[in-house]
Amino acid sequence: MDILLSSYLHDEKARASTVEPSFRHRLALTRTWDIQPGSRVLDIGCGQGESSLVLALINGPHGRIAGIDTAPPDYGGPYTIEQSQKHIQESALGERIEFLRADTASLFLHYASTGPFDAAVLCHSLWYFPDPASIAHVFQLLANANVRYLCLAEYGFRASRPEQRPHVLAARAQAQFHSLRKSVATGTREPNVRSALTPTELLDAAGQSGWREKRSGYMQPDPQIRDGQWEVQFVSSRLFQQWIQEEDLANEESMSAAIREVEQSTQELRARGVTQWETMDVFWAVLELDLSHT
Repeated sequence: MDILLSSYLHDEKARASTVEPSFRHRLALTRTWDIQPGSRVLDIGCGQGESSLVLALINGPHGRIAGIDTAPPDYGGPYTIEQSQKHIQESALGERIEFLRADTASLFLHYASTGPFDAAVLCHSLWYFPDPASIAHVFQLLANANVRYLCLAEYGFRASRPEQRPHVLAARAQAQFHSLRKSVATGTREPNVRSALTPTELLDAAGQSGWREKRSGYMQPDPQIRDGQWEVQFVSSRLFQQWIQEEDLANEESMSAAIREVEQSTQELRARGVTQWETMDVFWAVLELDLSHT
């Protein structure tokens, strides 16, 4: 943990409450994938680099990580992607990682002459895709590039505890807003949850490109992972209501019903003395490319 923390740009005040739980969660996910040390790994939607750092640590000194993201350098807070990635590349793990601002298609053009990746990772980046077609396109690009393994991790729309249910419903409400909106998503009006495919839908989409499930499962996230609390608060916020008004969705019944479900679930839990909403279970999978399909 010490090497991860020293390699990652963060506010010390957030270390115990946010940064350490995030790394513990990613370490647990990476262990389920069981990527072989020394592998060449593509981290798609790497953001500020948490997953890339964990992959670099687990992958060992002979492995290489290519982290790609399409977000602009000034995206993110309290530190931007550019600041975070620069700090990582100057750290003890930096020589194992290359960051590129690129989508998957241009990435493969960049690496066309260097041979295939052993594995590609999508770690909590799938919900940021704008639509199911864009996810299917990435799965096909990875298959075309003969990547051997595809490792997935995303919130799985499963609540194994009642305290997780508001997060499930809040995620569905955000996805509903994204599907109904009329304007183009921008950084100032862009929910964290966009094209939120269920695990079954993800596996079906991957299967269309020749990916076959090798193993999969669900994981209860670290209790200190606060995504559930944040997403429920956002759906209940004035800002989200403002977005709905500006998109002329206030009278859209499916949108209103989605928000009512969130409100009802939190009211029921408050009646039992619960005031903190837990993060839903995480779905993870390792998919192997069926070479006969390509």
